[in-house]
This record gives sequence, structure tokens and C-alpha cells, in this order.
Amino acid sequence: MSKLPNTDSQKTQIVGRGDATAAPADLDNLMTTIRTRVAGTLVITDGPGKGQTLSFYEGSNSIGRDRNRNVVALDFGDAMIHRDPHAYLTCANRACTLTDAGQQNPVKINGRTLSGTVPVSPGDAIVIGQTTLQLTIG
Repeated sequence: MSKLPNTDSQKTQIVGRGDATAAPADLDNLMTTIRTRVAGTLVITDGPGKGQTLSFYEGSNSIGRDRNRNVVALDFGDAMIHRDPHAYLTCANRACTLTDAGQQNPVKINGRTLSGTVPVSPGDAIVIGQTTLQLTIG
């Protein structure tokens, strides 16, 4: 088994096979997403991306346009969806809630503007930007 080289640096070393080492890793700037069991899907029923199906997971799922910042990335051309999280879909034991992330464009659920956190059910229509999503669980 190889040992890490003796360094004065506080950076983590990534070790390859054998004695080869790579450059220090900057773990402070590393985004990690741990995905657990798929809890359901969001089907895009209207707007850009119509017909696509996106999975979401048990736990908290950020929803937004930027694939690097969100678990559910709506990156198909709807510029009214924020790059940062636009909403959060949280699921546990087949029960889900939707929370508005406070962006300028409101999130709507079944035609009503979302305020705070509300429970969501299969078949609910969620509108973010110009995109309508339909929730399925399981």
C-alpha cells in the first residue's frame, strides 16, 4: 500500500494506482450531490422542454436551470427559470412538499402562487417560468 508524500500543505492529495500522485484537490470548492432512491418524476407538460421526464430523489431536490447548482435541472431554454434554485421539492416516504426559493418569478401550483411550503400530490401542476411540470410519485 502506498503512502501519501510528506508535504507541508493542508490540501488533500489524490493518490492513483501505485505510487503516482495527482495535484492537490481543492475540496472546499467541490460540489457533492448524494442521490438516494428515486422518489418520482416531473413530466414537462407545457413550455420549452415539453415531453421530457426528470427524476427527483428522496430528500431535498433543488429545482433550477443550472445543472451544476441543482438536482433537478430545467436546462432546456426557459430563461424565466433561475439558474440558482427556483424551488425545492422535498420527499420522504412518498410524501412531498414544494418550497419557493424566493426568486423574482413566482412558482405556481395548480394555478395558485406558492408562498412558503405546501404539500404536493401526484397530478399537481407546478409552473416555474414558462414551464409546467406534472408530479408523479413512485
